[in-house]
Amino acid sequence: MKQKRRVFWAVLALLIAAATIRTVFSAGSGLSPAKLLKAVEQASPLWICASFLCMTGFIVLEGLSLLCILRHLGYPRGFFRGLRYSAADQFFSAITPSATGGQPAAALMMGSHSIPGGVVTATLVVNLILYTAATLTIGIVCLLAMPSVFLEMEGFAKFLILFGLVMLLALTFLFIGLLKRGALLSRLGGKLFGLLHRIHLMRNPDRWKERLSHLAEEYAQCARVMKGKPGVWITVYFLNLAQRLAQITVTLALHFALNRGFAGQGAALWVTQALAQIGSSCVPIPGGMGAVDYLMLSGFERMFTTEYAIELQLLSRGVSFYICTLLSGLIVLVGLPASWLRKRNAAR
Repeated sequence: MKQKRRVFWAVLALLIAAATIRTVFSAGSGLSPAKLLKAVEQASPLWICASFLCMTGFIVLEGLSLLCILRHLGYPRGFFRGLRYSAADQFFSAITPSATGGQPAAALMMGSHSIPGGVVTATLVVNLILYTAATLTIGIVCLLAMPSVFLEMEGFAKFLILFGLVMLLALTFLFIGLLKRGALLSRLGGKLFGLLHRIHLMRNPDRWKERLSHLAEEYAQCARVMKGKPGVWITVYFLNLAQRLAQITVTLALHFALNRGFAGQGAALWVTQALAQIGSSCVPIPGGMGAVDYLMLSGFERMFTTEYAIELQLLSRGVSFYICTLLSGLIVLVGLPASWLRKRNAAR
């Protein structure tokens, strides 16, 4: 059943990607695949390389973050194993309708490397908390530094960005609450689910209570394991911050690669890309496809011609998402045979 579900979401992700790209090309700008290819051929190779370096950094930095946590928990692992954990997270997150869709895959790969389940849970929970906190930090700083970028966007784009920020803030408080007062939040959540069931807004509240209780226990275990390790939290926070910055900077590097110069719209472009990522972060679509494309174009078209806005958007998503997902998938594929052999030998 799980295998069928994975195939379903993978096929759906491909269909959404194809529909999104086709929609963008037919947006009335006159841009064609031939024109896009010509723009790439005329682009600066140095800045194209810089964009790929930022994209690769997005994968590598998460791997370093996971390795940092594992090392402080007494389970040091090599760089390439950390890269596989990160790649598994990135690949499966891209083809499932959830920001945490890749965590089970990363957990499975960690388990194949003889890491206990409790340590795996603590590692992924800490990384998720600080990834959320880093994303929220970038969003708040962008709004405070350049509010005009947000204010000039369309109404629906503003709604998505504000919704994303509110959800990230709520998740941050939820994560902290589960670490500090997991049992209390579990009881309050159970009462809320019961109320929603009584007013016919929720079916099967017991299932949701069980999920919340399990989540609270995982976070309590994480709190016990990570107690007294503030240095780890700080280091991992900055690694996650660097990871998000690297991903956002792909767009800026590609803008420079297309020979549009360094002056003028660089800062506004970077902030627009950051807000687009935040606005699509809580949309239940694989990789935020469609939503992030809309948000990027909504901002880019206020700075550039429609043709160039679409050109930059397509190239940016091509590098930061599609090629990143493909690279992550290849890393996972290369890492799987060794994991299977270890499991087979252990079974013997």
